Amino acid sequence: MKGFRLFPVSVKWRISLLILLIGTLTGLSVGVYTYMDSIERAKKTAKTEIDVTMAFVKASREYVRRTLRPKINELLSAGCTNDDFILEAQSSSFFTASIFNMVTEEMPDMILRQVAFNPLNPKNEPNEVEKKIIAYLRSTNKEEFEGIVNHKGERHFVKAFAIIPTEKCLRCHSDPNLMPKKVREIYKPTKNMKWEPGKVQGAVMVYIPFEAIILRAQMEGLIKGAAVFGIFLFLVIVVLIMLTTMVFKPIEKLREHAERISRGEVDDKIEITSENEIGKLAEAFERMRISVKKVMDLLK
Repeated sequence: MKGFRLFPVSVKWRISLLILLIGTLTGLSVGVYTYMDSIERAKKTAKTEIDVTMAFVKASREYVRRTLRPKINELLSAGCTNDDFILEAQSSSFFTASIFNMVTEEMPDMILRQVAFNPLNPKNEPNEVEKKIIAYLRSTNKEEFEGIVNHKGERHFVKAFAIIPTEKCLRCHSDPNLMPKKVREIYKPTKNMKWEPGKVQGAVMVYIPFEAIILRAQMEGLIKGAAVFGIFLFLVIVVLIMLTTMVFKPIEKLREHAERISRGEVDDKIEITSENEIGKLAEAFERMRISVKKVMDLLK
């Protein structure tokens, strides 16, 4: 009784299994790499989108500070009192938020938050996560932060850049009695903001839902990974078909001829269909058949 064998004895099946195993592992490895690479690319894309948005936000704020506000101040000084304040033109935060609200109509997934300690507008009070980010920027003297945080119960990719007030900012972010009348009427401040020039007071933050980024990346990665795996599997099947047609079947036919020759059936000619190694082997078998047939003819 033959013993149990875990692997087939046939060379054909051993080679086929080996090729199939190598092809499958290679396909899976490349597929997984493609999947992970898609996720990393999605993260980089998200960072790029936020960087572009941040550049826009910074440019908007600087435009108000360098161009619009001085011009308005010049116009006001020509015939208006210092208490006059055009919020839509002189407040960089208001200006930026107003434009960003328009931008979010085109990019609804993005969230802009301009937050600070002791803000003039109570809506700009930072939450616990934002307080930690501002504290981090303040303690490290860094101007930017990026990472994954929990915002309103969901993971978001966030990028923040520090709000560092200048002397001109104190006009609206210090003693309420020194603020323009228009600002006092709108926000009704009750305490001194105590902002300090040159010190990180808050941050402009842009959020993008992290789960949406990952989901898109996962779907893209799965499609690409499956496509790569499918290509490798297809190539493996093609190789196996070629091996079967060019090697295994001809060898199987030669084996059948050898069996018949061993039983004395030497009349069937062995066809030689190629000039490669299999063809040379068939020629050797044919010469053997002819030799055996001559010997058997002499013995009759």
